[in-house]
Amino acid sequence: MSTEDVRVNQNPEVETEEISEEALSEQRQVRREKLKNLQEAGRNPFLVEKWDVTAHSQDIKDNFEAMEDQEVSVAGRIMAFRNMGKASFINIQDKQGRIQVYVKRDDIGAEEYQWFKKYDIGDILGIEGKVFKTKTGEVSIHATKVILLSKSIQVLPNKWSGLKDQDIRYRQRYVDLIMNPEVQGMFYKRSRIIKEIKRVLEEDYGYLEVDTPILTTIAGGANARPFNTHHNTLDIDMKLRISNELFLKRLIVGGLDRVYEMGKMFRNEGMDRNHNPEFTSMECYAAYGDMELVIEVTEQVVYKAAMAVNGSPIIKYQGKEFDVTPPWKRIDMTDFVCEVTGIDFHNIADDETARAEAIKYGMDKVITQLQNGKRTFVLNWPEWIFWSFVPIGSVCMVLHFIEYCVDECAKTNAAEKNDMKKEDK
Repeated sequence: MSTEDVRVNQNPEVETEEISEEALSEQRQVRREKLKNLQEAGRNPFLVEKWDVTAHSQDIKDNFEAMEDQEVSVAGRIMAFRNMGKASFINIQDKQGRIQVYVKRDDIGAEEYQWFKKYDIGDILGIEGKVFKTKTGEVSIHATKVILLSKSIQVLPNKWSGLKDQDIRYRQRYVDLIMNPEVQGMFYKRSRIIKEIKRVLEEDYGYLEVDTPILTTIAGGANARPFNTHHNTLDIDMKLRISNELFLKRLIVGGLDRVYEMGKMFRNEGMDRNHNPEFTSMECYAAYGDMELVIEVTEQVVYKAAMAVNGSPIIKYQGKEFDVTPPWKRIDMTDFVCEVTGIDFHNIADDETARAEAIKYGMDKVITQLQNGKRTFVLNWPEWIFWSFVPIGSVCMVLHFIEYCVDECAKTNAAEKNDMKKEDK
């Protein structure tokens, strides 16, 4: 069977050139004409308001033996199109991933098939058909009905050239989700982490979830610059909260023994890959408890969140392994500093002496950076120290934090090597 037309959105073996803006405009115009033709023929896809989905791609693949020859109804976006005359193969993408669909002219009708061949990458289809496996062993759907649910006017970028720009990926997250299914997995993992954090706090430790004000008259609870706004009705200046700490403590005073809140905070300060002016944070407070309670809750939240998402307490990242199984090692910071540096801060009573000892140890470059307002990371930090200071809820940011530390360490090491080269010269 000869291939008459092949439209594939991505090919892992061939990297296509980026489409020019002029070509993109042409393609968009062509798609608008196709939409116009559909509407004039009484086939306006935007009037289809509902499609009953009975199965999803990964569920079908995982349960093929039970679902073979069963009728299913699926919906998804066309990501690959291979036309072979009287029959075609397409790949559609739903919330779970991608699955192949076999469409034959004799099964859906000649007229419907002619319209089907004019569909584009990015169009969203509703499909009914039977589950089967191809000769190559790929789980697929043999379509008996194909309905265009939505026409894509915009042209999807090529995965290998159009999505290299990280800035575009972050600014157009919806496109990133379409083109990179693995990104979707991060959203599902985040959701499971949050769900498990809340379950542990509420079911295991009796915390009550609350909502506190976002608009405040005093930006308290942290040292940060707030976003300022104005309340027109009250005619007063207000601020977006930089922390929910003070409100939560007031609830403790009011008699709610254990409370927590997970929500948005706003800080009108710098931005980089790991810092955003608007971010999600969580704080929790408990009466009649001490540091050991906080440690225990933190251990359990992180451990059970890891188990819920990964099924294992071992987190692997960039060649390193982190075991979050409780109990975590405890260590006195002053004792540990003394062990590593030989400086006993138990015998240091003022800042000047502390700075002098730090400089003597070789920390003068770090101190200079601090005075210049730059972020500073202490190098060679033991792995277990990081875990012993993870705040409740920070499990969502663990991997990003580790990555950031590695990047900063690499930059520092590179800078030191450059300094040494200059000194040698």
